[in-house]
Amino acid sequence: MGALSAIPYIGPAIDFATSRFGLPLVVAGGIVLAYEGVPIGPLRYIPYAGPALASLIDGRVDREYARGQLAERLVWQEQQRKALAQLAAKAEAKQKEIDAAAQAYVDQQNTDAVRIANLEQAIRDQKDEDLGPPDPKSPDKRTGLVCRAGIPARVSTQLDAVGR
Repeated sequence: MGALSAIPYIGPAIDFATSRFGLPLVVAGGIVLAYEGVPIGPLRYIPYAGPALASLIDGRVDREYARGQLAERLVWQEQQRKALAQLAAKAEAKQKEIDAAAQAYVDQQNTDAVRIANLEQAIRDQKDEDLGPPDPKSPDKRTGLVCRAGIPARVSTQLDAVGR
């Protein structure tokens, strides 16, 4: 019933649209509508229906704005990817430095262990030389010395170098 009551208004609207003053207004309105589109406001954020509605009635300005947003987002994502790759490369380089330092430490520990064992053996050999040959009459089977000899200077300096 409402559509039938609108019919009497269509004739005068068409007459005005085709008149001398109405035609430029209709053309200007059409141009603005084509560029700006129909403002739908918050309807744009309705899931599924909002984007579909926006794609139908958005104007050229909104489409270009969305295209620009997409281009900027892609540039930003590429910059983020490059920054993350640089951070990963820096972290990998630092990890390699840490691994090299740890390996050098382990190698030094192994070298020191061998040097310490050799020095301790040299100390035992030196003590054996200082004690002399075994004496069957003494309780500890060695010739008794009143004073034990100190560590030789070369062994002492080598021990100092190792850190013991």
